[in-house]
Amino acid sequence: MILDKLSKIAVITFLHLVISGCGGVDDAVTVNPNDPVELEPTQLSLIAASGLNSSLDNGGFELIIPANVASSNSDITYEKITLNNANSQLNIISDLHNLSPNPEIKFSNPITIRIKIPEGYALGGQLFIARQSDLNSWETISNSIVSDNYVSATVTKMGTYAIQMQRKEAFANIGPTCEANATTQSVRFIHVADLHSRFGYKEQYFSRIKAYFNQVANQTPHTLFTNGGDDYEKGTVAEQLSQGMATEEAIKAMQFNVRVVGNHDYAWGPEKLLSYSQDDKAIVLASNTRYEGKQLQDFAAVGFAKVQVGCITLGFFGMTSVPWNELDRPLQSDPIPDFIKQFKMSWEWQQVAQSIISQYRDDVDYMVMLSHLGVGLDTDIATDIEGIDLVLGGHTHGGESFDTLENGAIVVQPDFYAKGITDLTLEFNLIDKTSPRVNYQTIATETITEIDEETKQAIDEIMGRYAPDAQTEIAISENYPSAIELAEVTALAAQHNSSITAALLNPELVQKRWTPGTLTQEDFHEAFYVERQPSNTPGFNAIYKVTVTGANLLSMFASQPDWFLLKPENIQTTSNYDVALFKGAALNPQLFFNGVTFSNVELIAEAWWLLDQYARFRTSQCLYLDTNNQLFSCTDEENITIWNFDNKTNPLAADFGPSVLSYFDPEEKNWGPKETQYKTTTELGISDLSDGPSSVMAFSRHAPTEGLLIHLNTPANGDYANEGMVSDYTLVMDLYWPAEGQDIYRAVVQADTINYLTDDADIFIDPSGGYGKSTRDSGYFGNTQPDSWHRVALVFYTAPTNGVFEVYIDGELVGVKEDGEINKRWALNKSVLLFTDNNYETVPGYLNALLYAGRAMTRDEIKSLGNAKQKLTFEHSTRVLNQKIERHYQAAPDIKPNLWLKQRRKFFNNNIKNVNN
Repeated sequence: MILDKLSKIAVITFLHLVISGCGGVDDAVTVNPNDPVELEPTQLSLIAASGLNSSLDNGGFELIIPANVASSNSDITYEKITLNNANSQLNIISDLHNLSPNPEIKFSNPITIRIKIPEGYALGGQLFIARQSDLNSWETISNSIVSDNYVSATVTKMGTYAIQMQRKEAFANIGPTCEANATTQSVRFIHVADLHSRFGYKEQYFSRIKAYFNQVANQTPHTLFTNGGDDYEKGTVAEQLSQGMATEEAIKAMQFNVRVVGNHDYAWGPEKLLSYSQDDKAIVLASNTRYEGKQLQDFAAVGFAKVQVGCITLGFFGMTSVPWNELDRPLQSDPIPDFIKQFKMSWEWQQVAQSIISQYRDDVDYMVMLSHLGVGLDTDIATDIEGIDLVLGGHTHGGESFDTLENGAIVVQPDFYAKGITDLTLEFNLIDKTSPRVNYQTIATETITEIDEETKQAIDEIMGRYAPDAQTEIAISENYPSAIELAEVTALAAQHNSSITAALLNPELVQKRWTPGTLTQEDFHEAFYVERQPSNTPGFNAIYKVTVTGANLLSMFASQPDWFLLKPENIQTTSNYDVALFKGAALNPQLFFNGVTFSNVELIAEAWWLLDQYARFRTSQCLYLDTNNQLFSCTDEENITIWNFDNKTNPLAADFGPSVLSYFDPEEKNWGPKETQYKTTTELGISDLSDGPSSVMAFSRHAPTEGLLIHLNTPANGDYANEGMVSDYTLVMDLYWPAEGQDIYRAVVQADTINYLTDDADIFIDPSGGYGKSTRDSGYFGNTQPDSWHRVALVFYTAPTNGVFEVYIDGELVGVKEDGEINKRWALNKSVLLFTDNNYETVPGYLNALLYAGRAMTRDEIKSLGNAKQKLTFEHSTRVLNQKIERHYQAAPDIKPNLWLKQRRKFFNNNIKNVNN
């Protein structure tokens, strides 16, 4: 117990004498109220039998001595000593607390001391109780624990104690050792950021990036592979199905040298973050993060790293930006919360940077800030803090940038979504190791032709294990929906999967609209990719259910007239209704609806998952996802026609199907039989098909009144059906173009068979071997080579405003023209022309097979056709698609939602201390 409280009488008396002592005004002494005033020691009485439990320094220091651990009764003197600059340089961050006599009291078991963390502490690092061993050194108490804004430890001695900050450090050697006789040395950085789980298991983005790094490392052995953070979210659905594990494994498969924790990397909560920080290959940085978990070793991220690269010693520290809320907005107003419990964040980046520079700058040749703050804050910090030489950034999502500041610091921002690589080389003069020569370039990932096979196999295995059906054809969209139409489908999906009776969804939250045709889990996730904001909670575009009265429901409708409304019939003002809303509106009704309050706010599911489940149901019912029309795969109607040109007596006869192929000859010149040859590839002296020789058509260069004409004989469909036109259709051709004609555009499809003399062809092959048509933007896709066979498929969904065409080469989708320009011009009126143009943009070529379908064939159907072979065949099987989807529906993964109902209070309560529990 405390016998005497802190005595201020002597201090006050002394100050009074000083201020009012004899002499005139000129002799008066002015006291600065901000100067520290040392308080007189406090006397404590320890009774061994009962122990001692004292709170001192207004709760800033606590001493707990259990009963019967002291050898005898004793008087203890407590004295607080204000932190001075000398101890501050030793990373002491609190005032000093002295307990004496020292060390005369013997303890049979440890006693506990607790010191409060100073208000406004912002330097990050791990905090420990330390005991002063002599004037200039401190001994860390390894059993220290951080909890409730205190650091506590058990000790066995009296003495002087304080809180000491220790930055977890890492060390690495990269590349060959220093050459003793070298006068110069290059250090190269291959830097990426904001990968956001864009593994590119189809495009192989990660594999291309890794291949480029390997190539560079072979050229420049002193090369570092760095990552500016935000590895999670917005990418593949595999992350959602694996609860974050797929992304962690993919990032570790890349084998970076140094990476920093970004704001999205807190998405999956403390356990996943601890695992993510443990990397056998990479140093992980989190310099403005302080972990307060019980097992400090579990959080492997460090505050500082020293990397020896040949003759150059590099220092690295890493910064993390602020969290975002359920409104998809960054939290920038005080108090900015932490991401998740146990991870205390410092938002005083300048103070953290200055502390690190002061502590380590003299130990390294070149200081690098690996930053996930964005280019604006990067520039500010590098400008204000002397000693930062290079900032390798991330977070901006504004494309790549490079800037050299007036103080010589370099600030780099890379591309994002794995689309580009920053390649920076610094050539050092080893005499002074300052002001290196700089070589900077950026590389578009898609231009990298080499693929790292080890990374590819790792990504393929990850996708196969966590998301084997990511590209499975789950449903078919008949149209290209607008954002409001996609919101409508989402509302219907929520209604299918829950008890809602109404929905009000903001179409602006649609990230990407899908195009007509095949829809997969990836398509649904791209429509509403998940960003778990705040961290470790459902995504900001998750769907919630709220309960309101009919009167409030009508008020909500009036407040947001531009949102999609799923409205029940005959709303009764006094009845209750369950309404589906996106997360932001559900948790913040005051921001969106005047005077409306909600009850029973609860999560339904992530939007993409609702779409996935609804799509499987629609397909099982043989319906398109977006219309009530029946799927073609569920009917016996046959509207596909195939020509293989191996009927010697009648080569234009169809193998099967209702459509008719003929020579286009409006001037009746009988040019077709004279100029067209039907021979084998061997006879023509051209390459065989992949499975051997084949009978093919050798067509000539066609005048505007020459070509091939398909009489469709299929019913009108789609958006222009009321005008008797086929709006949705497919053309597949096995084509071989000689090298002689590759430098010009060559007509392939002419949709207008009436105004053919004045109307340009509608699909061409361009000099690079791409198929399509330029409208407002480029619309050529693929890169086929001359003197080779390719199976080219063109799928059209024509519409007044949202028309689309797709291009497939050898069964693989290579491009989608989705600018909304594929309108009536491309719709067919009873016939279509091939290989003719009003401007004579035609050349001779070879056609092995031809398919016309009076509908848009699905992605899986096109894939099943494969590459160019001797025979083009298609087996039309009824109900194959919906049977397959029913099977996947039964085996659909169980997405476990994070149920939480108090998020609004957590974010909008000014007394908040932690974001999440």
